[in-house]
Amino acid sequence: MTVVMLAVAMDLVDTSAVNVALPSLQAGFSLGGSGVQWLVAGYTLPFAVLLIAGGRLGDIIGYRRAFLLGTAGFLAASVTCALAPDARVLIGARAVQGAAAALMVPQATSLLQLMYAPGERARVMGLFGALAGLAAAFGPIVGGALLRADLPGADWMPIFLINVPLCLAALAAGAALLPPGGSPQRVGLDLRGTVLAVVGLGLLVLPLVQGPALHWPPWCALSLAASVPVLALFVRDQHARGSRPGATLVDTGLFRHRSFRSGLLVSLLVEAVMAGLMMSTTLTLQAGLGLSALTAALTTLPMIAGMVLGVAALAEPLVPRLGRHVVTLGCATLAAGTAGTAWVLHHYGDRTHIWQLLPALLVAGSGLGMLMGPLFAITLQHVAPAHAGSASGVLESVEQLGATLGVTSVGTLYLHRAATHGHLPAFTWAAAAVLALLALAAASVPALPRHFRGEEELGLE
Repeated sequence: MTVVMLAVAMDLVDTSAVNVALPSLQAGFSLGGSGVQWLVAGYTLPFAVLLIAGGRLGDIIGYRRAFLLGTAGFLAASVTCALAPDARVLIGARAVQGAAAALMVPQATSLLQLMYAPGERARVMGLFGALAGLAAAFGPIVGGALLRADLPGADWMPIFLINVPLCLAALAAGAALLPPGGSPQRVGLDLRGTVLAVVGLGLLVLPLVQGPALHWPPWCALSLAASVPVLALFVRDQHARGSRPGATLVDTGLFRHRSFRSGLLVSLLVEAVMAGLMMSTTLTLQAGLGLSALTAALTTLPMIAGMVLGVAALAEPLVPRLGRHVVTLGCATLAAGTAGTAWVLHHYGDRTHIWQLLPALLVAGSGLGMLMGPLFAITLQHVAPAHAGSASGVLESVEQLGATLGVTSVGTLYLHRAATHGHLPAFTWAAAAVLALLALAAASVPALPRHFRGEEELGLE
């Protein structure tokens, strides 16, 4: 698990650390607003649209091999980013980084499916989620520390070079320790399905990523509209050929399981909540309270500690007793923490001290921990080993889409209110949007299976 988590941590730390370094990169390459946007979108877009294909490739060539190939690609792209002579090379290398991450990250979930019995997965997946949150929180800390170090002649280069020792460690340990499993069925590369999925998701994700920064030009609406028939054609194509085992990019039999269908829906909403809440909290701490990027990142650590607490001390013992209602309890706990944070900021305003926020952030993190562990396990509990890669790619893609929707909805609302009313009042509006999304997630919980099933209980519903 440590090996798998190391690679996923690289993806999360790299993304958040680069965001901290954007002003330095903009100055170093004389980038305009569009160039800065593409430094972010150049990574996010290929990562989002290639996740399903990356997961399925693990079924075909084996999860360990796909994991190692993705990690090697991430290593090569990171070195290219650090040595990039101009903005075009940097943005191109960021795109390769995103594509490599799309191959590397889904294998993590597939390998966890392979390495742990169903009864163990709630704890393992929850810990996995908490560690991912910790990695995302430490990204700004790492980025801020590397930039503050101001190494002679290095400028922003350490932001990318920090990946080199991590990738080398993951490659060496992964080759020695990870199991080689893949799909026991003969699975082929579905070129037609891959093209339809990539084009359809690209048309959907690109305007969601670029739209808010560009104030939603007409092409965004056209792209969103065009994604609908392309994705519909993809679904129809997959269903039409789904009777032939291993012939399609996505195993359509996955959607016969209520646990998978409903788990994807709740995961979409939870990821939207997490991305929107983290974005609005970070911006409020920095722009509203005037904290540095490093201090703001340290302030959110109680939320990460709460995630570990929610997984280990709350979700794990409660899942056997409460089943799916642990997810409802997690939604309520996260809602309480979010409302508490909004109240503190509203009551104390710009006189808010960090310590006054810590209890509410700890409660919010505990709610997230109670959501992430059971939700991963419930969603994937009926996935057969033959389709672990496909299922992981679909789940990761849905989560990425949810995170994008969270930034687009909650983030856009926050920025709009911040421009007219200030950052502290804007957080109240963002919190209200988060609470609305949590209400939708809680309302969807009855669609989940009543109980999480251990290995001896698994069977078709």
